[in-house]
Amino acid sequence: MSGSSPTAASATPANVERSRPERALSAERSTAAHPPAVAVAVSGGPDSMALLWVVWKAASELGLSTWALHVHHGLQSVADDWPDHIERECRRWSVQFPDLPSINVRTHRVAGNPPRGHSVEDWAREVRYAALLKMSQDAGVDLLLLGHHRGDQAETFLLQALRGAGPQGLAAMPRLQWREGVCLARPWLDQPRQAVRRLADLAGIDSVEDPSNQDTRYARNRVRATVWPVLAEAFEQAEATLALAAQRCAQALDTLEHGAHSDLLHGGRVLPGPTPRLRLDQPAWAGLTAARRSWMLRTWLAGAQASVPAAVVDQVAAFDGSTSTVMRWSVDEARELRWYRGVLSLSAPSADASRPQAASTKALAHGPAMVLRLGRSGTRRVEPWGGTLVLRRAVPHEPGLNVSLPLIVHLRPRLGDDQFQLALRGTARSLKKQFQARGVPAWEREGPVVTAADGSMVLVPGLGLDARVATPGGRWVLQWQADSAAGQD
Repeated sequence: MSGSSPTAASATPANVERSRPERALSAERSTAAHPPAVAVAVSGGPDSMALLWVVWKAASELGLSTWALHVHHGLQSVADDWPDHIERECRRWSVQFPDLPSINVRTHRVAGNPPRGHSVEDWAREVRYAALLKMSQDAGVDLLLLGHHRGDQAETFLLQALRGAGPQGLAAMPRLQWREGVCLARPWLDQPRQAVRRLADLAGIDSVEDPSNQDTRYARNRVRATVWPVLAEAFEQAEATLALAAQRCAQALDTLEHGAHSDLLHGGRVLPGPTPRLRLDQPAWAGLTAARRSWMLRTWLAGAQASVPAAVVDQVAAFDGSTSTVMRWSVDEARELRWYRGVLSLSAPSADASRPQAASTKALAHGPAMVLRLGRSGTRRVEPWGGTLVLRRAVPHEPGLNVSLPLIVHLRPRLGDDQFQLALRGTARSLKKQFQARGVPAWEREGPVVTAADGSMVLVPGLGLDARVATPGGRWVLQWQADSAAGQD
């Protein structure tokens, strides 16, 4: 399977575009450590080799160095020769154009094989993009060019339509896409397949032929070998019109996402905590159509970098929030979406929301407090309560503890007269009232109350740091993570 085999990177939370200040800072740091450069993903095939040839010549005129990044998936022995072929071709170009700087070639060999039951195509795409991003970051490059052309875009649109995809899938491959500080750019999405191949021939580029492209076990190859010739013969402009349809779907998607952000802003509030939680305004939620609720949920989940099947999102969107009982929707074996008192949360499955505290907590109700000494950032497993205490540095403007290490804390069960203050200018109230004010479900309240040596409140699971000890200039943040929340951030 060719490293340039065109597959759309789906619109997932991992692809969310970073803010301009973050990108500017990333570029500034990259320039300080590495000379200005651009990277090209190269499989050795004619499309990616032609793009590398064009980019190398244009970048050299601008004073930029060029990186050729190749991923060897390890799926076929013939691919063992491709890295050497790419390097030989780049050296040949340097001889032809001695005034231009040499191309930097880097290859990553993928370790392991696709897990049992997983699609080889999906696995290859995931490991390829991960490797390309890592190599780009290591080279200090924040612009990675991909050789997908109009034919690839049309095929992607057709495949997504055959899979029953919505606007996100039908938008196909984006022209620009920020992932992990690297901009993935596809400059040839408007160029027909024949034009790219003609350029490769005219430039005398020697490319490799990937035999897996003829394997019709893969969906894209089946479409390319059997469906596309018939379609192109019946509709001469099929490639151009399908690519145009993808472009229009991308425009519609932009409008839908803008509206979803507006609905989320006016009808919901993202709550802090170890798991994604969203407080919904019930009248506003009920006033939306199921379709708008669905897009609102997708926007929230994307911001939380949580992947949930579309069918589950649609099930939740069909619920109007008119009941105060607990509602559950299974996501997979490890997660479920729960509705409880206007708060939607994504976390591990649990028993009934009204279940009592764990027996281990009850057993400690009248016992002595556990004392911990935290001398550095990191995690500390707290076995009796089935969770972990996390100490980390506060990010700028985040409320934290203005203390020096070591930090001595006491862990104990909740007491009837415990008081907690949510906001700096607020009032200390009972834990029960604060849980209700925050809409914290019962399963997220379990865990130890954390106090200072003098008994003053520091941390309560589900509520966070007490506002009386957390200040914007604090250096440390203390968090509780229950076992049921592990891996859900």
